[in-house]
Amino acid sequence: MEITYRELKKYDAEDLMCLRLSVMNTDPYSFSISVEDERRIDKNNIEKAIESYGTSNDQQMLGAWNGELIGVIGIERYCNEYENHKVRLWGPYVNNSNRGNGIGSSLIEKALNFVFSIKGVEIITLETTSESNKAINLFNKHGFEKTGTQYKALCFDGKYVDLLYMQRGKST
Repeated sequence: MEITYRELKKYDAEDLMCLRLSVMNTDPYSFSISVEDERRIDKNNIEKAIESYGTSNDQQMLGAWNGELIGVIGIERYCNEYENHKVRLWGPYVNNSNRGNGIGSSLIEKALNFVFSIKGVEIITLETTSESNKAINLFNKHGFEKTGTQYKALCFDGKYVDLLYMQRGKST
């Protein structure tokens, strides 16, 4: 089936919630929130978040679709004066059954194209866990380099996981 990419809309909130829960069940180390906490998030809050992304030229929530939402990436520009030369990517995440088909890579490429269109942006940052080896390799492939580590940043049922900080310049 053909993959299409588009910005998420308010009416996609339930699909986004289902995708997040699906990925959390297969890759719990990919999120800094538990499944239980995620389930407590109100759909209206997700709708508002999606809407806020759609009303700004400096942020975007992009989804990959094959009839259903199978992947997502978020882009948000730092809004304070001293950091507005930076953009933070969150995600990407793709459901388990659609991995290995280049969808995560396409989401990153589309996000980078959007970022490159924002005037004044010089640095793209992201965070990932030390357990996310495939994601780290994907980010490296797209020019991201590790810039730091927060040790024992997350604790999953007594197991500590480090948080890695990565970034790349606009010209990479």
